Amino acid sequence: MDQRTFQMDGQWSIVYYPFRPSGFSILLIGDSGHFVCEGDSYWLQHPGRRGILNHLKDSGYMLFSSHLYGASWGSKKAVELAEKLYFMMMKSEILNDKIHILAEGAGSLVALKLLEFMDDKIRSVVLIDPWLSIKSPLLRERENKLYYKKWLREVAFAYDRSLNEIEEYIESMPDHPIPTHTPLKIIRVLGNNDTAQANHYKQLNEQKRKNLEMVYLLPEKRYKIPYQIHQFFKKNEDTF
Repeated sequence: MDQRTFQMDGQWSIVYYPFRPSGFSILLIGDSGHFVCEGDSYWLQHPGRRGILNHLKDSGYMLFSSHLYGASWGSKKAVELAEKLYFMMMKSEILNDKIHILAEGAGSLVALKLLEFMDDKIRSVVLIDPWLSIKSPLLRERENKLYYKKWLREVAFAYDRSLNEIEEYIESMPDHPIPTHTPLKIIRVLGNNDTAQANHYKQLNEQKRKNLEMVYLLPEKRYKIPYQIHQFFKKNEDTF
């Protein structure tokens, strides 16, 4: 069995099984447009993501993921469901209880919030082209009038707020600190001209944190992403 899907709190979840399990696992949190449905997922359908998935499975990792209410943008209900999925997996599978997290884009907002109260259960984290603050996409989408209202409706639904109040609510939200105690790797594919995000990355680089790695890849070097992820996870298994 390569994978199985099941529902939890009305949301589809999926488990990807390795052929030779190592006992280590990865919580996979997708970007805002990613999905998990019955018998399928975005990461199975997309060739590039499937390549990452297969590389990690071949390396012995079991991966698990949830639809997390669609475009959750770090909402409380998505974070709570991700935590619930973790505990369910620990009960139903034979796994080391310290997991890795792999998140992409807006899924990074969920990952960073999980680190606030699950740090003792998280071995290391890799973020691919992450949003590090929900205020960054707010600034970006304001410049794109065609999609701005659509994005606001998406976030309002995720946070159970009205469309009239969501913009002010986002602006009042504090940024979540980037953890210093959990090993963290950020992989950024160059070519994204988002100024707000670039400033976040620059600030992190300047801090020179001990547990932080940042890798910049040209678009034609995307094939290196699975190897970068595996190398980082493996290093943090050897040191614990």
